[in-house]
Amino acid sequence: MDELLKKMAKRKHIIISICCLLLVFVIAIFMAFYKNNKAMFAHDYPQIVKNGTLKVIVEPNKMSYRVIDMDSIVGLQVKMIERFAEDHNLKVEFVEENDLSKAMEMLDANEIDVLVWHIPVYDQLKNKISYTIPVFTSRQMLIQRKKSKTDTTQFIRNQLDLAGKTLYILPGTIYKQRIEHLSKEIGDTIHIKEIPNADPSDLFKMIVEKNIDYTVCDEFVARVLLKDFPTIDMGTAVSFTQNYSWGINPASTILKDSLDSWLAIYLESKDYNRIYRQYTGVP
Repeated sequence: MDELLKKMAKRKHIIISICCLLLVFVIAIFMAFYKNNKAMFAHDYPQIVKNGTLKVIVEPNKMSYRVIDMDSIVGLQVKMIERFAEDHNLKVEFVEENDLSKAMEMLDANEIDVLVWHIPVYDQLKNKISYTIPVFTSRQMLIQRKKSKTDTTQFIRNQLDLAGKTLYILPGTIYKQRIEHLSKEIGDTIHIKEIPNADPSDLFKMIVEKNIDYTVCDEFVARVLLKDFPTIDMGTAVSFTQNYSWGINPASTILKDSLDSWLAIYLESKDYNRIYRQYTGVP
């Protein structure tokens, strides 16, 4: 009897092992198929219309996305995507994320539909996301304290003077790539340190309180934040003027065409000019 039980247990173990191997094999085949046929699984515009909801991931900042209370969300890019949704009879579901790399992972996994972010159009990202037509142009600016006789920290006006300096940025932002390129351009090291669980206003506050000396921020976002931090200087550019666009999953071609067609008209409208002036401070 014991021998029979041992044989049955051994056979059961073999069967379970074979089943596990087959499961792993099937999953591997599916993942390989999915990787090479993402278009078949894309959450494109027809599926969005069917569900009635456009899922948008946003970067919280005072210019683009800010929650006033449970029923009030403001910001330039928020208002723009809401206008698109209204014109297409869709509801908008916003997801907040400060880390661009995480946001791009969610876009790739079809967890969200549109990446509404301050994203300069970089060739290095074109294999990961598809860009809409440019939404606006901007630059990346060095953020530091205004020049003062009582502040011994070096005031920077020439990019060459960034050699050996430490710039503090948020994790996963596009600024890291730009700083690394700038370091090569000036032929010297620029140190980068990332501060997690923060937003641009937190970094501005840290500079004012002299916890850090330098950060990098989008020009429009910085201009809005200057109203709350008048002792901050943003007069030194660390990039050329660049196009900024929204990001789409490369497989969502119909959604991209819909957004591009709508943006081409809306960016020339009086409504866009009004909210652009309202949230950027540009006359």
